[in-house]
Amino acid sequence: MKKNKVVICLLSLFLFACQNQKKEIQEIKQAKEIEISVNKNKIAAVKNDALYDFEGEYEYRNSDSSNESLFLILKKVETKSIPDFEGTSWEEKNEKGENVRLTLGGLLYGNTDLFEEVTEGYTPGFFVVNVQVEPFEDNALKVNVSFDSSDVLENPVQPPIESTKEALRKGNKKWEIRELNINRELIFEIKNSKELILKPDLNPEDKTFKRIK
Repeated sequence: MKKNKVVICLLSLFLFACQNQKKEIQEIKQAKEIEISVNKNKIAAVKNDALYDFEGEYEYRNSDSSNESLFLILKKVETKSIPDFEGTSWEEKNEKGENVRLTLGGLLYGNTDLFEEVTEGYTPGFFVVNVQVEPFEDNALKVNVSFDSSDVLENPVQPPIESTKEALRKGNKKWEIRELNINRELIFEIKNSKELILKPDLNPEDKTFKRIK
């Protein structure tokens, strides 16, 4: 009789221990599920210390006029191709196996409204110009833009056209509304790995460029 009581007592303790263990496993599983859910919803800060991570094509889509959408095409460029280069660069091997210094550059397709505090009623001019990119603070890119009136055209310019001369050969015309001499820095906040937000210093409207390639 005493033996049976001992067996029953041991079985009870075993079942109680199993239930506690099962409960602990469920609690750990639930905690992990909550953590995963939080991580999925959180937008991780994307650093700008590796410029080559931002190579690609970005588009700001103008909902009012698709012809006036803006494009930013970023690509690796050899520093020796840029006169008097100063800026951030890194070393990579080219197709021949040679070590070369690279930086992030590319093309900006835009219009003169980007540099106007208040539009004055006339039709904006359009351009495609070479740009150079630098890290800015912790979570932004600085895009250096420089051009003058000779680079501004009457009609929107879009890829695959890559220069003013090419656009003129294809029938575009010079914009002759006013004289311009632009030498500016555009700041793009890094929202995530596929979105850059242009924060114009004159125009109050932020513009989100989404990666398309």
